[in-house]
Amino acid sequence: SIYIDSKFIEQIVKLNCNIPLIANLRCGLWYYPKFDQTCYFKSTDGHFGTWQISPHRLNLHILQFFINYPAILIIDSTRKGKEFPDSFSRTIPIWCCVVNRILEKIHNDNNNNNSNNNNN
Repeated sequence: SIYIDSKFIEQIVKLNCNIPLIANLRCGLWYYPKFDQTCYFKSTDGHFGTWQISPHRLNLHILQFFINYPAILIIDSTRKGKEFPDSFSRTIPIWCCVVNRILEKIHNDNNNNNSNNNNN
C-alpha cells in the first residue's frame, strides 16, 4: 500500500544517508511530502522495441546530483504483483546507458583534442 511504502521512505530519510530523494513524476510524488528534485521516466520508453530515450524526457537536470553525491534514490511505484516499476527495470537502465555513452564520447573527444594540441 502507499501508506506502508511511504513509511519505508520515511525510515530511509531518517537514516540521514545524505542521498538525494527524487520523485518520478509518474507516481513517486505520492510517497513523501518533500523531495530534492523530480524526474520523469516513462515506462513506455523502455518497452520492447522502444530502445530510445524521448528528447522530451531527458532528465539531464538530475545529473548534477551525481557530481555531488555517491548515489540518488528515485521513488516510483508499480501495480500489484510486479516486483519493480517498468521505469526501474527498463527505462532508467537505458537512460544510464545513453548518458554513459555520451559522457564517454565527450571524454574521448576531449582526450583526442588534447593529444592533437600537444602534438602541435
